Parts: sequence; structure tokens; C-alpha cells
Amino acid sequence: MSTLQNENLVRALIRNATVPLVFRGFVNNWPMCHWSIEKWSSLFGDKEIPFRCLKRDFVSDEPCWERRCSMKSMTFKQFVKTLDSSEEWMYFDYKYLHQWFDVDTEIFKEVSWKQFGFSDKGPTDTTLWVGSSGAHTPAHQDTYGVNIVAQVHGKKRWILFPPETAGMKPTRVPYEESSVYSELNFYCPNNLSVFNGLSGGRMVELSPGDALLVPRGWWHYVQNLDPLNIALNVWLPHEKDASARVSEALIKILVAQVCKDLPHKTAKLLVNPNEDDIADTPLAVLFLQLETVSNLYMDSKRKSRRIKRQKTCEEDPTPTDSEDCDVNAILDDPANKLEVAESITNADLINLIKDNLKKYANTNRSFDEDEVDGATANLCLTKAVIDAFSQSNVIDLVKQNMLSRLS
Repeated sequence: MSTLQNENLVRALIRNATVPLVFRGFVNNWPMCHWSIEKWSSLFGDKEIPFRCLKRDFVSDEPCWERRCSMKSMTFKQFVKTLDSSEEWMYFDYKYLHQWFDVDTEIFKEVSWKQFGFSDKGPTDTTLWVGSSGAHTPAHQDTYGVNIVAQVHGKKRWILFPPETAGMKPTRVPYEESSVYSELNFYCPNNLSVFNGLSGGRMVELSPGDALLVPRGWWHYVQNLDPLNIALNVWLPHEKDASARVSEALIKILVAQVCKDLPHKTAKLLVNPNEDDIADTPLAVLFLQLETVSNLYMDSKRKSRRIKRQKTCEEDPTPTDSEDCDVNAILDDPANKLEVAESITNADLINLIKDNLKKYANTNRSFDEDEVDGATANLCLTKAVIDAFSQSNVIDLVKQNMLSRLS
């Protein structure tokens, strides 16, 4: 019998995991893992949904930034009809369920993260990802939380690297709050030599019913493998989130002020589309946001110190999650169907990317104007300034100096 039926144990496992964990078949009890395409079509109905699109054969030095993509609205049924004929990959990605479905719909009623030990997380905390083969998210780190992903239709590949992996070329351009992107193009790159020596990677392919735990800060590149792919995810809070929010608020002030006096076309290249209003945000509002998260962080630090002092005075302190959870024992029990995401060698990583190039790339095609316009390479100095100020060692020092003056 699987010990993962114990919700408290799974919660402790998630809290203490330091490597990506694969829960094989763990959400196979979710009805949506067995829904047909017709069922999904009925669920969406005639509602037009926006898809981010780009030609499948696009080869570039840079990743396929969102700014390079076009947007097309269509019904789910129309989208399904394009799967075998379209020259583009399409992605309806990062959409919260409560923004697209009423509370009385079947999917809204059934989504729950209770079996992961988080009964308070449900459809309002859940995002939906619907895409075609080749649709992907550029490699990036989430600065907040722990990511739990549930695969419900089709196969999806995840390539992951530890937070401090050298050679990932982190950048905050294009800027998106809470995301640090990599400049490496894992989809169809012009130059494979940039991947030489990149080590520490892990790879997993998720099938319907599988779930994946992505620990805080792990780099991840995610690509759909099957013609139709559907997944759900939730971000769970982490003890370091309060500190990260202060850093993010400081970086946001920097990016907003840089964007304010630049030509509109240039400023748009600096940010992802969902941040287009950043230059219009009043400085007073940005400082209010910084003040709010700084106060929350300092309050959490004071609370943490009080709890630590209290525990040192107790003869029999309450066991922590880490004391309750023997990760190795859980992994060793085959009944749990729990795996650590498999390590991938540098050679195998490069071969995966080569396979992508063989499947999708058309090196003889010239770029059209929109694709060229989406590049960030011509933002050399501006980008260098933002990235230099946003480096963790710099922003941490700024944060430390600021908080010492506020406390």
C-alpha cells in the first residue's frame, strides 16, 4: 500500500524536497485525466480563447519570447481542427481557471490539491495550460513558491537544472515579475555550442495522471510533445517568498523607471506583454508596493525569531516536517511510484535539442518582420544595465542595506 495516501506525509515531502520529484499516476483518479477531446470541447463550448502562436520552424539565437508570438482567438473545437495542419504551435498558457470557467462547471468543481496535502488550494489557485506539439515555455526560474504540475492530457517534456547552475545565462529582459529567464534557446537554436559543458540537468516526460514537483528556484524548460496537451498547476508558498517579494519590488522599480523615458517601441521589448503597463505605473504606487512587502518581510522575520526563542525554551519541541519525512524511504518503496527526475548528460541534452531541430526547423526560411522585431539583441546597453542591477548578489545587498535602515 502506498504511503503517499497519507496527505500530511505528501505535504511534508513537498516541503522538504530539494530535487524534482515525479509522482507517477498520482492524479489518475482525477476524472479529467480520462476526458475525451469531445468532452474538453463541450467544456469550453463556443467561448473564444486566445492562443499564443509562432511558426514551428522558427530558429533563433534567442528563445521564442512572447513578444515574438502572435495572438489568435478561436474556440477549442476550432483549435483542435488545426492540430494536424497548422504551421504554427499554439499555446493557451498560464490561465487561471476562475477567469475562464464558472464555479458550477465540472472542471471547477473537481480540481483539488487535497491529496498533495493542501486542501486549501483549489480551482481559484490553479492555472490551465492547453497547447499543441512544439508549444513551449522558455527556460526560466520562478522566484516564488514551489510548483506542482498535474498532466491530464498528452505528453509534456520537462528539462530542469538546479538553481545555481552555471551557464544558464539568466536575464530579466524581457521582464516579468517573478520570472528569471535564460537566454538559452532550448527549442530550435542557431548555435548548439552554447550548451557545451552545461551540467546537472534532469529530464522527465509526463503522461496523463502524472504529477511533478518543481522545487523552488529550479530552472525549467517545458515543451509539449503530443498534438494536444493539457496540464494544470499550482504554486505553493515557500518560507523564502517574503524575502523574494522585496527583491522583486526593487527590480520592478528599476525596470519601470528605465521604461518611462524610452521610446514606446523600445520599452515594449524590455517587458513581456503582461507587463505592458509598467511604465505607466506611478512611482508612488511602486514605492507603496515595496513598503508593503518590506513590512511583511520584517514582520515574518520578527515572528520567526520569536518562534525560535520559544522552541529553545521547550524541553520537547514539536517535530518539524523534515523530522516527519524520510524522503529516501519513500523513494525506495515501489508502491509509491515516486521517482527523482532522471539525470541527463550534456551529450544527451544536445541530442534532444538536435531532435527538435530535425523535427521542426527550416533553416532555409527567412524571418518575417514581426519575428525580427521581437528580438532583444539590439537592447545591448539597456539590457546590460537591468541585468547588472538585478543580479542576486547586487539586489540582495541593496535589500540588506535598505532593510537595515528601516529596522
